[in-house]
Amino acid sequence: MTDLALIYDDNSYKIVRLLSQDKKSVSIELLAANKQQKKIKFDNLVDSFSSSNPEKLITSVSTLSQEIDQELLWELSSDNQLWNYESLAELYFSDSSLAHKIALFIALTSPEIYFVYNPKEKKLKRCNQEEINQHKLQIAKQKEYQEKFDRIYNKLINKEQPDWQIDPLSLLNKPDKNSIEFKASSKAAKELKLTLAELLFELGYIKSIEELMTTNFIRHYFPQGTELANITINDHSEDIPFNNTIKVFSIDDSNTTEIDDAFSVEKINDGWKIGIHISAPSLNKELLTIASSRISTVYYPGHKITMLPEQIISHYSLDQGKELPVVSIYFTIDNQMIVVSHESKLELVKVSDNLRTETLEQYFNTENLSIDHGYPYESELKLLHKFALALEEKRGRPSVNQLMVDYNFSFSDDGQVIIKPRLRGNPIDKLVSELMILANCTWGRMLTNAFIPAIYRVKQPREPVVMTLTPNSHTGLNVDYYTWATSPLRRAADIVNQSQIISLLTKTKPLAATDYAVANIVENFDDVYSAYLKFQDSMEHYWSLRYFLQENITQVNATFTFKCNVQLDGVPIQLDISHLTTMQPAGTVIKLAISDINLINQTFNYRIIN
Repeated sequence: MTDLALIYDDNSYKIVRLLSQDKKSVSIELLAANKQQKKIKFDNLVDSFSSSNPEKLITSVSTLSQEIDQELLWELSSDNQLWNYESLAELYFSDSSLAHKIALFIALTSPEIYFVYNPKEKKLKRCNQEEINQHKLQIAKQKEYQEKFDRIYNKLINKEQPDWQIDPLSLLNKPDKNSIEFKASSKAAKELKLTLAELLFELGYIKSIEELMTTNFIRHYFPQGTELANITINDHSEDIPFNNTIKVFSIDDSNTTEIDDAFSVEKINDGWKIGIHISAPSLNKELLTIASSRISTVYYPGHKITMLPEQIISHYSLDQGKELPVVSIYFTIDNQMIVVSHESKLELVKVSDNLRTETLEQYFNTENLSIDHGYPYESELKLLHKFALALEEKRGRPSVNQLMVDYNFSFSDDGQVIIKPRLRGNPIDKLVSELMILANCTWGRMLTNAFIPAIYRVKQPREPVVMTLTPNSHTGLNVDYYTWATSPLRRAADIVNQSQIISLLTKTKPLAATDYAVANIVENFDDVYSAYLKFQDSMEHYWSLRYFLQENITQVNATFTFKCNVQLDGVPIQLDISHLTTMQPAGTVIKLAISDINLINQTFNYRIIN
């Protein structure tokens, strides 16, 4: 004799071999070919019994359960509402043999229409007519659902396009994971050993991987679209005093179209007056809400989604020859590069020149600082660099990561991707970084002392950098207060802080801490800005893989940066290769073999070859 049990498992009732049981659980062995053993809850045990021929019992139960007239049994059982299944078997078969009672139980519960089983009481409850109708309706719906699921699944598993009433690409962007389309697609993709994106690509739904990535991002973060309507410029610049005594110049690469910072250098008796001039779009209060809702400009290879309307950027960009309103901060320094005083102003200036880093770097670099070349603004740039070195030394922190590489992506007319790496840490980077830090710290301190709400960039030991309304230090930069106010054409925090600075300078009412433009940035900046950067990284990663394929690159040098992290040469891809080698000193170079590039999943295989 074999100890058996009738149990509920995996959404169905079945006969299994009974191994053991206690008050909480039951150990069983499935009678299928694999004879899987498992534990189930005690409540899922319907009954236990013995049989000398389990196979014959199961066959008999299967046949009998198909022949039972459930409606007849329901009519015969009208005397009682609760039944044990032995009594129902006696009523229907005139006996309660093992095969009869188990067959009857399985028939009544697969699915439940006329009776409902209560596992706590071990009883079958007789349903009323309304409940029966509800059960039949539910079964019909389940059947319809399953048929639709099977139609979609069978098409997908055969790599054919289903006849579905959805945008298939919506399955990749914030999908409804309870939808029949998502469940069928996910199951088919898993069976085919593909990602969902790979499956949709093979089915022809994805025409362009980069377009898919961009569309998904825009749908999520810009559901109303990326275009911004023009606004009427009303900055009252005619009432702002014009400063015609200085020569203002900017420093940017040739691709920059939103120039929001510039400099001036003026020799005075005992030193110099260094001017930092920031474009002032915040004079248009309407822009504060627009900027706050967008958080920042989004950059990715070949494109950008601007924070402000293009018309505003075009107007306020500090392009050569323009006369524009700016927020200026002047630092008077002595011959030892020590700041003696500072003064901030709202003024009009004329931009004399836009210097381009590509041209400057040929002469204004570490190797040539001691050589006079006679290029434009050479003396001013060298003075500013000397001042920047003094500022960096005083702070005791480097402003630029010397190992950091910037990558400029561009595209030829025939669609070829061009990647130009640029090592950071040259005199231009240090000059710009230090002067921006100085301006942002000084303005942050001014707003704090004036008790005007401002958005601070705060970094505390062992804590992430956060945006906050509470003034505090930035230990990474080793400064007491730090705001962002020098990129108002590109970052929302900067344009809002600039508005507060202008209110301080003009003695007008500042924004309250509860104003939407302020509160929304503090609440959402870090998450949204991180998402923007993640999207930029993913697009750069994609185009880097395209570059490998385009240039037929199968081997690449990789430089250790930290522990087992390496930076691939020529592209912005970092890898953790701890599964391939041990930690090496920073700067150690190895060669990797690249293979099996998958553009859809943005993956590739690699191994060390020396």
